[in-house]
Amino acid sequence: MKKHIISLGGLPGSGKSTVRGLLAMALGYQTTSTGDFMRSMALARGISFDDFNALIATDKSIDLEIDAKLQDIEATGDTMIIDSHLAFYFVPSSLKVFLNISLETSARRIYKDGDRESRKSVGDTMDSVEEAMQRIQARIDNHNDRYMRHYGISPYDQSQYDLVIETENQTPEAVTGQILQAYQIWLAN
Repeated sequence: MKKHIISLGGLPGSGKSTVRGLLAMALGYQTTSTGDFMRSMALARGISFDDFNALIATDKSIDLEIDAKLQDIEATGDTMIIDSHLAFYFVPSSLKVFLNISLETSARRIYKDGDRESRKSVGDTMDSVEEAMQRIQARIDNHNDRYMRHYGISPYDQSQYDLVIETENQTPEAVTGQILQAYQIWLAN
């Protein structure tokens, strides 16, 4: 059963947060981000985002808490934009969108995004593009390992999504337009 929900997955720095906001404005939907939720959990524990990701790798109870939020959206949610690596899995009633980008461009974008308060508050900033690339790759490896062990899936397997968009050379507005067009077609079918 389809709901009025769009889930955004993809690589770090691919534009999920920006596109989430643009989609919400265009559709008047609520938004949620598991990345923001995780950063708030890291902040509450007084640890960096990277340390929090390392902790999650050994403590499945944290993943279960995050997953429960997504399961609740599947059970009761509607008119929502979700930015989450696992929303495609836990919210199958959504239009599942994957935003793709090269690791190099991802690193440049994340490095430039270091002024965002939610990143600074948990040490999720980088001193160079090279450091950003290393930390992003470590995060991707963490996700692949964790989610394969827990669920037998990779959040970066593009075959699991309804729509894949290369964001490298596109504006967020162009990406948003493509998603809105695909969403209307998806809802109609």
